[in-house]
Amino acid sequence: MRKHKCKTMKRYIIVILVLCLSGIPSMLGVLKANEHVTKEEDGREYRWHRHKPTYFVGRNGVFFDGRPIKDASPSSFRILGDGYAVDNWHVYYRGNVMAEAALSLEVLGYGYVKDAWNVFYDGRKIEGASAGTFSVISDWYAKDNWSVFFDGKKVDGASPGSFKVLRDGYAKDNWAVYYDGIKVKDASPDSFSCRRGGYAEDNWSTFYRGKKLD
Repeated sequence: MRKHKCKTMKRYIIVILVLCLSGIPSMLGVLKANEHVTKEEDGREYRWHRHKPTYFVGRNGVFFDGRPIKDASPSSFRILGDGYAVDNWHVYYRGNVMAEAALSLEVLGYGYVKDAWNVFYDGRKIEGASAGTFSVISDWYAKDNWSVFFDGKKVDGASPGSFKVLRDGYAKDNWAVYYDGIKVKDASPDSFSCRRGGYAEDNWSTFYRGKKLD
């Protein structure tokens, strides 16, 4: 009787092990898919990572990502945020000197900064941007009195006077709808509204991440 119970228990254990092992590939597939979604999520995760400061000010020097910043002054070094920093002589972006930037640099957020003369994004000067009227809206969108910008690049045809950022990368002005700075074809700004997870609608169509669904 005892031997029969032991054999039965062994069969149960074997069945459970087989079921668990058969589920591992599918679980790995789910994890891999989730990882893919995180990396591909409109590039937002990547953009945030770019702007995380990893400076270290030590007694023997200043470092970024484990490499020394040549001639940086530990005593006057200040971390401004979004990868930017300054000492008494230079402005830095991710440990590299920004030769065109003034020491009075102002951090605006989402990778944008400006001084009295120029606007920069990710350490690069934005040609044609007006520092005096430049401001950040949200979600990597910004504007001055003449242009709208996304991810540091001018948004073609966008009107700064009526431009509004919605959510999930969507924005609109009085004449068009935009997704991550690109005009959304066939979208009506008057009736356009955002849903969840990259979906949006107007009175005639449904859109997903800026693309019209048939």
